[in-house]
Amino acid sequence: MSVLAGLSGGLFGVLWSGLVSTPWLAAGVAENPSGWQAENLPRLAAGVLLRAISGAALGFLFWLGWGLIAVLRAPWPVIGALFGLLCWAGAALPVLATLGMRVQLPRHSLRVHAIDWLVSCLAIGLLCAYAWY
Repeated sequence: MSVLAGLSGGLFGVLWSGLVSTPWLAAGVAENPSGWQAENLPRLAAGVLLRAISGAALGFLFWLGWGLIAVLRAPWPVIGALFGLLCWAGAALPVLATLGMRVQLPRHSLRVHAIDWLVSCLAIGLLCAYAWY
């Protein structure tokens, strides 16, 4: 159930990415017009697959790490948000930070992707915690 909840959270991230992040990134194209790659079907499908697999993997980690629930004894939204923040801080944030240090990307782009993955991780964490309780 946690794996399915994580997969669903990852797919929620796809909705966020398509409805919020893509237009937000397009608004920042003026910073780096030569580096912009418009959304197309293969890129969209790869994003869906990446988020679904990431969500399922994080759901599996949530299932493995159910000790968080026993230690905190907090309501499921608190557990889910904390798990999502921990996943984001341990996975997405370091990747974005190293990209920012090594590749000249516009800060706007890094900011949008950081928020994009934060929303995905929070959705995954909340849905996993809800499924567990």
